[in-house]
Amino acid sequence: LNIDKMLDEAEPAEIMDLPQLKRLVLALDRKIAKNQEMRIKHPDEPSRFMESEVELFEEISKMQALATAPELYTEFVKLNGAAKVVELLDHENNDITLAAVELIVELTDTEALIEADAEEGAKALVDALVENAFLELLIRNLAKLDEAEEDAQKGVYNTLQIIENLSELSPQALEALTEKTDVVGWLFKRLLVKAFEQNKLYSSEILSILCQTSVVNQRRVASGEGMDRLLQLVNAWKKKDPKDGEEVELVENLFNVLCSCLMVPENQAAFVEGEGVELLVIMLQARKFAARCALKVLDYSMQRNSASCERFVNAMGLKTLFPGFLRPQSIFQSKNKEGKGGVREDEEHCVSIVSSLLLRLAGDNHTRVVQKFVEKDFEKVDRLVELHEKYYAQVASHDKRAAAEEDEDEDEDDGLSKEERRYLSRLDQGLFTLQQVDTTMVFLLSEGVAGIESRVKLLLHQSGSSLQQMVEVLEEYHNNVGEDKVETSSDALNMKEVTGDLVAFLKDYIAEGQ
Repeated sequence: LNIDKMLDEAEPAEIMDLPQLKRLVLALDRKIAKNQEMRIKHPDEPSRFMESEVELFEEISKMQALATAPELYTEFVKLNGAAKVVELLDHENNDITLAAVELIVELTDTEALIEADAEEGAKALVDALVENAFLELLIRNLAKLDEAEEDAQKGVYNTLQIIENLSELSPQALEALTEKTDVVGWLFKRLLVKAFEQNKLYSSEILSILCQTSVVNQRRVASGEGMDRLLQLVNAWKKKDPKDGEEVELVENLFNVLCSCLMVPENQAAFVEGEGVELLVIMLQARKFAARCALKVLDYSMQRNSASCERFVNAMGLKTLFPGFLRPQSIFQSKNKEGKGGVREDEEHCVSIVSSLLLRLAGDNHTRVVQKFVEKDFEKVDRLVELHEKYYAQVASHDKRAAAEEDEDEDEDDGLSKEERRYLSRLDQGLFTLQQVDTTMVFLLSEGVAGIESRVKLLLHQSGSSLQQMVEVLEEYHNNVGEDKVETSSDALNMKEVTGDLVAFLKDYIAEGQ
């Protein structure tokens, strides 16, 4: 093939400019007017207005060329083009509305907009769409689509893609979306359909996106019957594994929605009242793929809610948790590499849950957790010391590498200081888990159980570790944790106070032992 010859003979691509845009918008306006006129004149004779409909469809398709020139979006808005496109979403002919949806998908393509550095134009377009009741019409149109038809399936996919595009171009539009439309209800209904296909997977992703950063949407998604619906959706995976990677993604999306919603105190109460803790304990016991996801959700819940901790113990959760604490690979029994890849996260969640139980529980349930560290010849205390050594060494190794690379670090435009970025990096490299391990260890020492105290001292001496290491870890934890409670509920723990008390206790404990 002579590529150069083919390129020379090829017709040059048409480049959108302002005069051409004006012609296209004017032509679109005329085609809309003509089609409306023909429909009014011949409402009962489709054959009489069909030609104008075909012409309108073609004009909408031509408008897709605007996506190649996002620098013209502001002019497009000034020409009333965005309002005209939104108007088409209310058209009687589904082919026209679907063509308008496809046009908006092209115009809001985030990759193209980022590449063209067209932030201002994209904002002008999205603002104009929202101002013209675009969100309401988009979701109303979505509810009318019958996915038994191939074109409608594509229309649903395109609609979901627009929502995903909006999440990057204008995140605040997602709050308007859940306020002005029943998109959440539609997504729940779509996800309850048993058959698995692409639009079901995409629906789970969109629900997750809605909840990722917006407290408003987290509250709305789980309000009313929302939490019960979420639990119903994850319940389907209680005793079966996903068949392939796409089903894995679906399951993870659903559990991620649960995690996001549990950031809101009233959702935590709904989760407990809906017997969410008991359901997830059953999943842990089944040791299927969902067990790993359930462990993560339980961690989120129990970090934030004492009632979840009580329910967990009463549901016999300790019987499954502590085997996972000792051997995290036992949480999800999988023979493939993918299944074994999440063992570190499982270990971290187990450690965090144990810490939450000790910090939040009181009375008999607190005693039951403490006794777990005494039984079977203190094997769980041994494990705690082992984890301290592992994560202390891991963080030290990271610090050494980071110090060697410090001169190469460039300032990032993220609003954080170098010290803050360094601390966040250390948390990600094991410091957070080390903090939970040492919090648990010192809390157990403060219980005054003689056997635990002597075991910790013996093991630390044998391994060359020391209580002073824990002082350093917890002091850093104390210095970096905020004084404000993360949650607005009275159940929130003041970790600044907790870590301060633990540091004071440990220093006194060391002094008394010398």
